Amino acid sequence: MDANKNDVLVIGGGTAACVAADAVLNAGKSVTMVFPNGGSSEISAGTLDIMGVVPGEHPVICDDYREGVEKLLEKYPGHTYSKCKGELETGVEALLSLAEAGGYILKGFDGKNAWVPNMLGTFSINAYVPSTMYEGAIVPGEKERVLVVGIKGNVAFNAQAAAMSYQQYQKKLGGKADYFSTEIQIKGWGDRRKISDGELADYLDTKEGKEELVSLIQTFCMNNRYSFDKILFPPVLGYLTYNELLAELKEACGCKVAEVAALGNSVVGYRFTRAVYRGLEKKGAKLLRGASAKKLEAAENGVKVECVIGLTDQYHPGKKEMFEAPAVVLATGGFVGGGIKARHTDVWIELLEQHLGKVTTDQLDRDAVHSAGQDFMRMGVQVNTDMSVVDTKYNGRVFACGDVLAGHNFASERSGAGIAAASAYLAGKNAAAKI
Repeated sequence: MDANKNDVLVIGGGTAACVAADAVLNAGKSVTMVFPNGGSSEISAGTLDIMGVVPGEHPVICDDYREGVEKLLEKYPGHTYSKCKGELETGVEALLSLAEAGGYILKGFDGKNAWVPNMLGTFSINAYVPSTMYEGAIVPGEKERVLVVGIKGNVAFNAQAAAMSYQQYQKKLGGKADYFSTEIQIKGWGDRRKISDGELADYLDTKEGKEELVSLIQTFCMNNRYSFDKILFPPVLGYLTYNELLAELKEACGCKVAEVAALGNSVVGYRFTRAVYRGLEKKGAKLLRGASAKKLEAAENGVKVECVIGLTDQYHPGKKEMFEAPAVVLATGGFVGGGIKARHTDVWIELLEQHLGKVTTDQLDRDAVHSAGQDFMRMGVQVNTDMSVVDTKYNGRVFACGDVLAGHNFASERSGAGIAAASAYLAGKNAAAKI
C-alpha cells in the first residue's frame, strides 16, 4: 500500500484534530494527522470548558453546562452547537479517554461547572480539570484555610498578590475561605534571580527537585502556628512526574494540594497535548509531526493534499510530498491556531482559498473584553449538518471542526474544548463513512 494513501487525513494537531482522528479509528478506518505543532492546545490551560457563559450585554453564567448549551442555542440558533451538540458527550468522552491513556487524568464535577483559582488571582470556570487542579476548586460556603505558594525567581506567579485577590474575588462565587501566602526559595538551580516555568518544571521532574520542594513545604507547615486545609502551587510541578510529586506533597502536608489553573502555560499544555498524542498512537493513529499542509485539490473519489515535511526557513525549504485520501478533516484552528488568516481588514482561509470578507466597524466593540464578545470572532468556515465544508469543489469530502468553524466565540462563551470535541467527533465519523 502507498504510504501516502490514507483512509482519512486530518490536518491539525490540536484538541479537535485529535478527537477527529479518534472518531476515524473508532469507525475502524486508518488515519494520519499532519501538523507542524500542537496548536493552541499546546499553550492551553489543559482544562475542558464546554459551556460556561451565554454572552450578551448581561451575560449568563452557566452552573450546568448542558443547560448552558440549550440557553445558548435559544439566543443564537445558528451557533455551531446546533449542528454537533448530539456528539458532545461522545466527543468529550473520547478526549478524556485519550488523555487518560497517555497518563493525563481529567476529572469532572457531576455535570456541573466549577470555579478553579488561576494564575491571575481570579477563578476560571471549567467542566473538567486535570487531577492536579481538582482539589483547588471552590467549595461554596465551606470555611477553609488555604496557603498559596510562590517560588522565588518564578515571576510568572505572584503568590501574595494572588492570595489577596482570591480572598476578595471568591465572595462573588460563594467562597468563604481564608487565603494566606508564602514564597519559598529553591536552591537546586544555583544563584539565579529568575527561573522560567519550563526550567522549574524540568528541575521538579528530577529526584533532587522533588525532594527539595517536599522538604521545604513540609518544614514550613510544621513550623507554622496554624494548619492548612489546602495548599495551592503554580502549575509547574513537572512535565512528566507531576502526579507522583502531587501525591508526595499531599502526604507530606496532610491536606489537599493542587496547582492553580494555567493561562497559556506551556507546562500544562505540553502535558495535555503529549498525553493525547500517546493515547492516539496506542490506538494506531499515524502522527506526522513537523509537517504542514499547503494546498488542497479535488481528486477522483477523494482529495489530494500537498504538504511540506520537515524544518522550513530561509535556508531550509522542506520536502514537498503529495498525500491522497478519500476524505480530509480540517482542524487547523481559527485566528489563534492559524487556520484563519487576517491582514488589515481582510479575513480568509488559506487552505480552502476562501475569502471570508472584511472586518467592519459594526463587528467590533471598543471594549476588548466586552461581555457580548467580538462579532468578528464568529467568522469561519461554513459547514453542512454533517460538518462537510459548504463548497462544491470537494464533493463533500472535506470536513471541518473546532475553532476554524463559523458561528461561535469560544473566548466569550468558555466553550472551546466542548465545541472542538463535539464538532470533531461528528466530522471524523462522517469522514470515515466516505471510505
